[in-house]
Amino acid sequence: MGEMVYIEKMAYGGSGIGKLPGGKVVFVENAYPGELVEVKVLKDKNDYAIARVLNVLERVPERRAVKCPYFKRCGGCNFLDLRYEKQIELKKQVFLEQLFRISKVELDDIGVEQSNQEYGYRLKMEFSITKDRKLGLKMKNSNRIIEIKSCLIAPKPVNDLLKLIPEVLEMFKVDVYDGKRGTLKNVVIRYSPNGELMVIFVTKTEFFKDGKKIAAILAKKVPLLKSVVHVMNSNDKVVLRGPYRILKGEGVITYDFSWEKFQIPPTAFFQNNYYITEKMMEYLTKQLDLKDNEVVLDLFSGLGTFSIRLALLSKFVISVESNHVSVKAGRANANINNVRNIRFVESDAYEFLKEYNRNFDVLVLDPPRSGLEKDLSLEILKRNPEKIAYISCNPTTFSRDLSILLEKYKLKTIRLFDMFPQTYHTELVAILVRK
Repeated sequence: MGEMVYIEKMAYGGSGIGKLPGGKVVFVENAYPGELVEVKVLKDKNDYAIARVLNVLERVPERRAVKCPYFKRCGGCNFLDLRYEKQIELKKQVFLEQLFRISKVELDDIGVEQSNQEYGYRLKMEFSITKDRKLGLKMKNSNRIIEIKSCLIAPKPVNDLLKLIPEVLEMFKVDVYDGKRGTLKNVVIRYSPNGELMVIFVTKTEFFKDGKKIAAILAKKVPLLKSVVHVMNSNDKVVLRGPYRILKGEGVITYDFSWEKFQIPPTAFFQNNYYITEKMMEYLTKQLDLKDNEVVLDLFSGLGTFSIRLALLSKFVISVESNHVSVKAGRANANINNVRNIRFVESDAYEFLKEYNRNFDVLVLDPPRSGLEKDLSLEILKRNPEKIAYISCNPTTFSRDLSILLEKYKLKTIRLFDMFPQTYHTELVAILVRK
């Protein structure tokens, strides 16, 4: 017999929160607010516990049948058994609570831009390789690989390749890396709504035997496949990193938006939901309300996803990014779009801002999940630009950074963007103005 727990609310990370008999807070995965569940405690800490569901005794009406055979084993999705409208409601609740708890900003409600696709939206999939050369995804908090024959959040062309690639790997008896020895570590598939596919083979070592033959077979069988690339990455913590060589095609994948075109190299970051990325760009530029005479500083700019659109509406943009591949791609994308009033700088964001002695009117921030370092937040306050746009994928670190920036700024507007349906993740765009 387990313990009875009533789930009161949702935690950031996808677990339900309730209380065990006796009052200790417990986090329960795959349990939703309003449900009564029987749980088994897995970890019992001093001030909280972690448990799993044994039985759902009273369920919320938004629970639904799951279409995915890998749900609860694969670590990719959290909310597949919950109707989409309820997913949005929970993401709003979690964000508003994080915002108030950490930054003391209290909002009655917040707008959410929903994805136009619940499924099939994800533009990049990173697959691990089983010892018998099947493609799969890792279980949550584990290195165990679950073979995946079809993924609900991947587009159909990606799932078609998911069936074909293991056959070709088996044909050539490709040597698989097992964590200690071997060659092939990952297969990454990128897709563009333009109708383009890119396959990236990531190896532990410099050599990928039969790579060109494998690329030739895949390209012959899949007309949408425009590029096949070999990435050499000895780092086991990050999938897409390291030098690469093109086995087939041009080595880039193209995304067309309303006002610009992007060519993405294999190891560069790009947002995973095409529709939501476009909506974020539109919201950002509309809310900044540029008058064609501002100097914009874009920190953590990547390959210019926001910089190029901002350059079309402002006097000049300085685009700062530490990743060499992304900076190189940014310069190429500026040329492709015939944008001249932009300068890409390869630098750490804090080091650049500390040394940059010219004025700028607008600051755009799109940091990693860890958010801004405190030194950078304080340097921003010192420079005191007229407006700040903060793009974030982590409500916790955003709220922490906001609490510092609120010393000199007020929150003008904020909106959530559902970049990742079926998961607890969300993106946001916030506009701050000087007090």
